[in-house]
Amino acid sequence: MTRTTLLLLALLLTAAACGDPTPPVDRPVADDDTGGADTDDTGGSPDVAADTAEPDVTPDVPQPPACEESGAGALPDGVEWITVDGLSDELIAFSDGVFSREVQGDFGVYDLNRLEVYGANGFYVDGRATVVGAEVRWKNLSRQAEPATVTAWPDFGSDGFAFDVDHPIGQWSRCVSEADEGAWVRYAFDVPIEVVEPGYVFVGYHRAWVEDEALRGPELAFENHQQEAEPFFAGARFPDWDEETYYKGLATSWYTWQVRLAIVRGEAVPAEAQRFYRAEDLPAIGARVAFGDVDNDGLDDLMTSGPRLLRNLGDGRFEDVTGSAIPGGVVNGSSGGVFGDYDNDELLDYFGEGVGEVLLHNNGDGTFTDVIEGSGIDDLQEVRDCNGDGMPERSPTEGAAWVDLDGDGFLDLYLANYECSSEFDSYQNYADRFFRNQGDGTFVDAGAEVGISTALHAGRGVTVADLDRDGDTDIFVSNYRLDPNFHYENQGNGRLRERAADLGTQGDRVSGAYGHTIGTAVGDLDNDGDFDLVSANLAHPFYYHFSDKTQVLLQSGNGTFRNDAERRGIQYRETHSNPVLFEADNDGDVDLFITCIYAGRDSDFYENDGAGFFTLRNLESGLVVQNGWGAAAADIDNDGDVDVAASGLYLNRGLGDGHFLQVRAVGVGTNTSAIGAVVEVRANGRNQLRAVSGGSGTTSQDSLVQHFGLGDATEAERITVRFPYGESVTIQNVAADQRVWVYSDGTAEVGWAPPRPPGG
Repeated sequence: MTRTTLLLLALLLTAAACGDPTPPVDRPVADDDTGGADTDDTGGSPDVAADTAEPDVTPDVPQPPACEESGAGALPDGVEWITVDGLSDELIAFSDGVFSREVQGDFGVYDLNRLEVYGANGFYVDGRATVVGAEVRWKNLSRQAEPATVTAWPDFGSDGFAFDVDHPIGQWSRCVSEADEGAWVRYAFDVPIEVVEPGYVFVGYHRAWVEDEALRGPELAFENHQQEAEPFFAGARFPDWDEETYYKGLATSWYTWQVRLAIVRGEAVPAEAQRFYRAEDLPAIGARVAFGDVDNDGLDDLMTSGPRLLRNLGDGRFEDVTGSAIPGGVVNGSSGGVFGDYDNDELLDYFGEGVGEVLLHNNGDGTFTDVIEGSGIDDLQEVRDCNGDGMPERSPTEGAAWVDLDGDGFLDLYLANYECSSEFDSYQNYADRFFRNQGDGTFVDAGAEVGISTALHAGRGVTVADLDRDGDTDIFVSNYRLDPNFHYENQGNGRLRERAADLGTQGDRVSGAYGHTIGTAVGDLDNDGDFDLVSANLAHPFYYHFSDKTQVLLQSGNGTFRNDAERRGIQYRETHSNPVLFEADNDGDVDLFITCIYAGRDSDFYENDGAGFFTLRNLESGLVVQNGWGAAAADIDNDGDVDVAASGLYLNRGLGDGHFLQVRAVGVGTNTSAIGAVVEVRANGRNQLRAVSGGSGTTSQDSLVQHFGLGDATEAERITVRFPYGESVTIQNVAADQRVWVYSDGTAEVGWAPPRPPGG
């Protein structure tokens, strides 16, 4: 629960304790005077003066505004009502004076009863629809008809209670009076609201505090019930409350407003027309995921949190083989990890992160042995005392990636460490660690030697790729807690230089803060021949003004990056977490999928137009995950389209897509995983780039097989693979719709399974 929600749960007090003991005064109204006009003494005609006199109204009392109705039309047929109320029978309003008058904020003491407020329910519309009206219950009504206005606002962050007060969608009025007190008043929207993608529509009202009671007007009623957990559906915004701290004042979940929403359903997208569908018979998938072919059968297996190993059966199904493959089954509660052949025996090994790490050596017979003891990877630190016992302790690792930093052909390991979250050293961060592979199965701590920053930032994810395409592998670290990100540029000799500030990738510093970056993905978004980045940031709506939102970092010709997320079509979501860039529809560009953490939060699937501009396609794609974290992509059934794992497995239907080509780079005798290689395919007169990565996002891993969409091209003009610290290998005129294995010795073969067995 957010801090602001906890704050307001304590504010509701009884009227007897905190309300004004003086009863409210009725508003003055004009006398009806229907009981008889003045007459002369003879009973004749009415007195002339009486005919021409002003109405009998107290002279100095302001009158309510003229009442005009813009929401009084009829609703269309086929209306469906979305309701969130009904959890309490007690109706209250600010005019009842039930809130504390002395709420201490960061910048003052506030009386909620007298504050300006925007209040609305957040209605989640789960498909195409037209919002045509609403029903509302009002309080504090006068005996004379007066306008009561409802307003619709767009979503702001998708938390169910924050909405964009600066850009109202529409306003509608009805004339209400005392007789309507507590009754449902219906509004018909003369200009309906079209919903094309699932999301929130907010409907409610705005009250600007007026000292004169006669001018305060109707109050939107709310029932005495407030949610205590996500997903929220009612919110209030107080623009004057600690506006120095919060974006446009305090935004919080609220007591349930008395508003209901009327929609007319649009045409549904048939399930068979959605690109992705969830495989229901899959064993449970944990928070983080990594794809890797552990048995060299040409099918990507899946390791998930635990660690738990799911063996690919080849038909879209997986079998949980953890019990037989990993001694003792689930080990140490590893929260995720990455595959890499650290001993160059042509079998993928696995590092699992957490507070207790595992290093699973692949035995080649379907089993693994945990060799973390004696490997030199201990991650013990004395800089923090999170346990409070004064003893050295293991760091909580959130990000991990394999990388051959120095070009010796052996994979090294970078660990991005997080923070202490106990009462001891609370929210204090740990140092990152870098372990150099000695080539004999052991590792040595070499962070200081290679130039790892001594700044203690809250690491969340590690992404490795040759970002500047100079032949060696660079490291990007996603940092949380408003810390700047790390962008380590490899100097070509195995030493790193941290250049995030120079290159424009640390985040946008505002008021001394950066962002809560959770994961970062690398890809050539606009097909211009260089690598770009997508950094997913969690950004709370009430800290919107200084916290980084998700960034689309486009690389320019001089190697620097600029954030162009908003112009590129990326919508603001509070809890963006793990981005994945992958070819979803074989049209020759990478599309974007981003998970969102927190209950009830939808993920986002964006379709790329080929020039790096994105359109949200959640409804059409069928790829919607709620409360997601890690995510990764692979063609798990070798049918020529890419599938996605994210709290479940989502299979790609293909839908008549164009041709494709898959490339698996293989190091011969050295860095057999080819992590750090750059693969380039030219087809249809344009180039596409992919990076073979040893980790991305928040410790997730896509397939080592690189998938390229060719559209209507039946062959690629060429494939070029540049191995890290090695030569480039180019293959000409390659037929489409197959997998090509490109070896660092300059040879290439085709086949779904490895053409050369381990050691062959």
